[in-house]
Amino acid sequence: MMWCIDIAYLVSGHVVAPSVVTQPSNTTKNETDVAEFRCTFADTKPRPENVSWLFTNNSGNKKILQEESRHPDIRDSAVKISPVKRADAGAYRCVIENEFAIIYSQPGYLIVPYCDGLVTQQVECALGRTF
Repeated sequence: MMWCIDIAYLVSGHVVAPSVVTQPSNTTKNETDVAEFRCTFADTKPRPENVSWLFTNNSGNKKILQEESRHPDIRDSAVKISPVKRADAGAYRCVIENEFAIIYSQPGYLIVPYCDGLVTQQVECALGRTF
């Protein structure tokens, strides 16, 4: 069982659990576009040991995405999806961990509109309208 801790512990007056400052935002992208999610976390002692992203697709399957480049002094994390595919639609959560806690951001949702169905719907989709 995994526990999600969303409060900061205090030890000798210092915050030791990481905390998310800026949550990922929802975005809508078409296939072949580029999508990016960001989260910013507070400067804590000790610094986060690991920053990754948890992706949950629309079927509920989960996958950990490692951040492409990590720098010990950076206080923000990003994941880039390029090119966007229909299978990339779903929820993206930033996961920040240090020796005291693992913190999950609120999800940012990637919406990838697509067209299926009747010929009339495909014409509407070609005009930029989705169903």
